[in-house]
Parts: sequence; structure tokens; C-alpha cells
Amino acid sequence: MRIRIDGTHAELAHAIRQIRAVLPVGSVSRLLTTGRPYTWRVFINTAPDRSTERKWIT
Repeated sequence: MRIRIDGTHAELAHAIRQIRAVLPVGSVSRLLTTGRPYTWRVFINTAPDRSTERKWIT
């Protein structure tokens, strides 16, 4: 699953930390500009459920 988050640096850091506590995170993209001042965008790719037999491919 791919999750998009927009916000300030502090909001992004807080959201990423909370998502990592709940979901297995495969990768986090670089900070991207959104065209608005002090606002950034980041994409988070989550891995498949840990209970499945499949492995996360990086």
C-alpha cells in the first residue's frame, strides 16, 4: 500500500513514527515540495502483512 502525507517537517515526522508503530514500512520517499510554503509531501510504501508467507522485495 502506498500512503501520501502532506505537512510540515514536524507533522511528517510524527505521522511516520505513528505509522511505523502500526504497519511494517518498506520505504519512505524523499521530501517533495508541494508548492505551498513550509509544506512537504512524502510517500510511504508499506510491506505486506507480517503473517503472510511472502517477503518484502526492495
